[in-house]
Amino acid sequence: MTANQPPLVTYDRMNDLVEVVQKLSQARTIQSIQDIVRIAARRLTAADGATFVLCDNDQCHYVDEDAIGPLWKGQRFPMAACIGGWAMLNRTPAVIEDVFADDRVPIATYQPTFVKSLVMVPIRTTEPIGAIGTFWATKRRPTDEEVRLLQALADTTAVALENVRLIDGLEGLIKLRTSELEAANKLLVAVNTDLLAAHQQSDRVFAAYAKVLPGTVLDGKYRLDEELGSGGFGVVFRGQHLTLDVPIAVKVFRPVPGNDSSLELQRFLREGATAAQISHPNAVRVLDSGVSSGGVAFLAMELLRGRSLARELDAIGPLSLRRAAIFAATVADVLAAAHRQGIVHRDIKPDNVFLHHEIDGQEVVKVVDFGIAKLFAGPQSAGDQLTRTGEYVGTPRFVAPERVRGGPDDGRSDVYSLGAVLYEIVSGASPWTREQERQIAAGVVLDPHPRPIQQFRPGVPPEFAVLIEQALVWDPAGRPTAYDLAVALAAMAPGLDDRHPGMGRAKLPDADVTAILWR
Repeated sequence: MTANQPPLVTYDRMNDLVEVVQKLSQARTIQSIQDIVRIAARRLTAADGATFVLCDNDQCHYVDEDAIGPLWKGQRFPMAACIGGWAMLNRTPAVIEDVFADDRVPIATYQPTFVKSLVMVPIRTTEPIGAIGTFWATKRRPTDEEVRLLQALADTTAVALENVRLIDGLEGLIKLRTSELEAANKLLVAVNTDLLAAHQQSDRVFAAYAKVLPGTVLDGKYRLDEELGSGGFGVVFRGQHLTLDVPIAVKVFRPVPGNDSSLELQRFLREGATAAQISHPNAVRVLDSGVSSGGVAFLAMELLRGRSLARELDAIGPLSLRRAAIFAATVADVLAAAHRQGIVHRDIKPDNVFLHHEIDGQEVVKVVDFGIAKLFAGPQSAGDQLTRTGEYVGTPRFVAPERVRGGPDDGRSDVYSLGAVLYEIVSGASPWTREQERQIAAGVVLDPHPRPIQQFRPGVPPEFAVLIEQALVWDPAGRPTAYDLAVALAAMAPGLDDRHPGMGRAKLPDADVTAILWR
């Protein structure tokens, strides 16, 4: 080792590199990366100067420097006319012991400067995006350790730059989506003023129509009795199947503005056709559907007594772990049956899971409302393609991300929705923070990982928590099928705690008789 040769890398330099790596991992702007790199490069190699270069098409842009005298900060040079360009073009470090004895160096450029020796390393050796250089005022050859340290700094800088690019792109997309939503909201406010009167008038007309319907007999088969409830899609009546002499529920189509087209009528009738294809004791049974000779569109269904899972949660709060697993396993089994028929439900949520009470008091879980179901197996007919282009229909908190993005919509999206439901009935909370939910609605999520469920309910066994998290995996391919989820939950349920967590809310009265929920 000569008098001018520095010692090998020290433990302190390695500690410095680790500290720099940590700082770069937290950098969120190009400027902050530059500030970290220009100081770190000089310190790691005990150099008299350092420079930070970025590739700008076919030029090298010397964007920053830290030196004992001014060099080339802010200037641009052709890629082939500078050492930074040489390092990028050759994808390898340029180690130069004497700048005036190396034919790669444009000597005229260096003569006015203090620089006598240098090393320049590419930022990323595959498809370089820049370079980092250090300079010395004396003639010396940088050690191999110094070159390795500088290259390690450059590799970390490449990752930091890519992170900033990704974050900038995501933030830009979120801002774009936000501005689009704001513009759409302004339009809706303006349009709503004109539509409000029409809606109010239609509501009055339909309310009067619904009051006349009790006592009506549809096609000599179904008598409508008292109204059980109404919603945006229809009115549900307690009815009587006159041929079989059994009580039923009859759902009548509600034609109001925004819901009065032939497409909406087809969607309404498709609920019956879709549900009728699913043969499962825990799927609501649709007995008949159609348009009566008097022009009333209807669905005749089994009458359910009890209340929805949503009302159950409002009444008692989170469920026992065993009861939650049994409920979810039952729903997953229904979904598996639907998926085998090429049907995806697309609106799994607590409102659409019903806790039906049999006459003997036994509680039976029922999956209801196949109103926005979609056939996904094989070619689709025009009747299957009833979702408007560019729309997703469903409840945002439970909608799978691929549906928001407009990607493939198959059975895995139902598994995601069920995972969100299971998380909620176990913990009493959403898997996502409010910020994540806003990002999900915008179709962009920076951190697609649900909050640990033990944060809200510490006693959840790890294997149960992992199963719930698997159902909420962002990539559909990483989720279990509905069948696999049903099997896993059914196997796990007997070993789970059956005690109520004691996190209940004010008791709500049971609905004496509640029929199918509607949207």
